[in-house]
Amino acid sequence: MARRVLQILGRRRGGLAAALMTVLMAQAPAQAEPKLERVVLVSRHGVRAPTASLAALEARTGRPWPAFPAEPGELTAHGAEALSRMGAYLRSVYAKAELLPETGCPAVNAVQVWADGAANRTRRSGQILADAIVPGCGLVARHGPVGALDPVFDSGRVCPLDPAEALAAIQRRTLGGVAVTDKPSEKAIAALKRILGPAACKAAPLACLEGPSTLTAEPAGPKIDGPLALAATVSENLLLEYVEGLPADQVAWGEGSPETLAVLLAAHRRAADLLRRTPEIAQFRGVTLLRMLADLLTGEAPRGLGVPPLGASARLVVLAGHDTTLSTLSGALGLGWSLPGQPDPTAPGATLAFEVWRHPETGMRTIRIRFFAQTLDQLRSARALGPSDPPVSLPLTIGICPARDGGCDLEVFATKVRAALPPVCVR
Repeated sequence: MARRVLQILGRRRGGLAAALMTVLMAQAPAQAEPKLERVVLVSRHGVRAPTASLAALEARTGRPWPAFPAEPGELTAHGAEALSRMGAYLRSVYAKAELLPETGCPAVNAVQVWADGAANRTRRSGQILADAIVPGCGLVARHGPVGALDPVFDSGRVCPLDPAEALAAIQRRTLGGVAVTDKPSEKAIAALKRILGPAACKAAPLACLEGPSTLTAEPAGPKIDGPLALAATVSENLLLEYVEGLPADQVAWGEGSPETLAVLLAAHRRAADLLRRTPEIAQFRGVTLLRMLADLLTGEAPRGLGVPPLGASARLVVLAGHDTTLSTLSGALGLGWSLPGQPDPTAPGATLAFEVWRHPETGMRTIRIRFFAQTLDQLRSARALGPSDPPVSLPLTIGICPARDGGCDLEVFATKVRAALPPVCVR
């Protein structure tokens, strides 16, 4: 009827018709925006001390290492503060999206946190995130038996892939196992060799960084030996020196600028890519986590071997794990990312966010995956994060479920995840 009236008026007074059309269009109901229904966050613990003792690091590199303000492998006070800043930022993101209340506490069991009980750094990180995401609410981060293997964070030792098959899977990506290094990691090895210098080489044969890097099959999984193995470990520990905030003259023996660290970290990225992100290995190592994700995101109680007692009613679930956890999900789901200002793709406090969005008009649910990480300087300063100084936030394309805008139909995603689980591991 309105259209007929406008047609009549249009023949009489074109200007009046245009004005009426503008008014009618303004009164038309706007298309409803999708609503955030549920989120699962998977985070790496905060900044820690190197897992090896300083004496062990010196024996491998021929150079003295500065003291860290924490025991080997333990979360530092600085790392706890930086992680708390990330948790507070995540709270602001999901309060704005109306998943969390702007003030006060969420409903009982609406937010749940599960941490890897195997390590103190992950147990502490889980509680730090709980306190930051729902401050003042007394939320307890739960975990399995202290010191025990939790299949959520490593199913590979509960349902291992045959060592020969795991090695073959990597070799299919490395020209038959010959090309263990790539050009960026070779450049990293050369840079580390220069930094360690001839004196270190004389003191510790490993520090010479000579010879080939090789892959071998071990009962616990494939192993890299040679220069790449040492460069991967050393570069990660030099990054920890920087983000812990150690004085500049102590970071990489005075040569740890962000630019140098970016070169060195290529060795760590290459080793992690081969050993953790190879899809066949990632599917075995992440089978419990993957199945649990599919259940939680579709609103079901988690099932399977070793799953934690998380309720289907939770709107926000936080899983406090390791860099290996993020790498495993990346390899199994076909995720990839590169972070401006952060050469470590699984840096301390980095978080994968699995978001379920419901379209009010159709009821269709879509999953989107985002990645959050602090830059090197944000971690080093442990400063507050906010709109004027946010962490890196990237939408990710889901390799196993490609779709426009990085989103994927939730049921399709869950079906593909479950179909990719190794049948021998599904009980």
